[in-house]
Amino acid sequence: MSGARQRAVRGDGDRLRAELVGSAIDLLLQPQPAQAPSLRAIARSCGVAPSAVYMHFDSQEALMYAVTDELFGRLRTALDLADVDVEPVGRLAAMIDAYLDWAQHHPGAYQLLFERPDPPPGTGIGPGLDLLDRLGSALAAVTGHRDPTAALQAWNVLHGIASLRIHKPTAPWQSTPQQDAHAIIGALIRT
Repeated sequence: MSGARQRAVRGDGDRLRAELVGSAIDLLLQPQPAQAPSLRAIARSCGVAPSAVYMHFDSQEALMYAVTDELFGRLRTALDLADVDVEPVGRLAAMIDAYLDWAQHHPGAYQLLFERPDPPPGTGIGPGLDLLDRLGSALAAVTGHRDPTAALQAWNVLHGIASLRIHKPTAPWQSTPQQDAHAIIGALIRT
């Protein structure tokens, strides 16, 4: 609702309140990408001139791609460190645990990677989708067949658990994120 409005009549406060809440909801429900810091702000944080940033990155998008790539690299490293079990069920369990541990210990990085829109179409698939293939391979080793749908479902489970634990830490959780993920993914594998 925009434009000029008539002055409210005394006693019409409830209607105005409802309109304000409705307008706020309308605005909040529109997807809002996370605002990246400006290149000037980044340069200031490093104590360099803004022109120094352009020596390494030609745009804010290029810098944000490098940030995303770096953070996915850190997540990959955490998954690699957990990938020591040679038995398929143990490897899958270790991957699940490592993913959720990383999300819990790096909530801001997790949100940057998984809770903001992908780059616009035509700009590439972006870093990190290899993690879905890695999860699919771990599931295939357990089940004996490759199922891309199961890999996406497992990723949905992991993301849902990680995101809820980040955003709803005071919910009455009865188990650890890892226990929840093992139970749900275990049921997914058995069906």
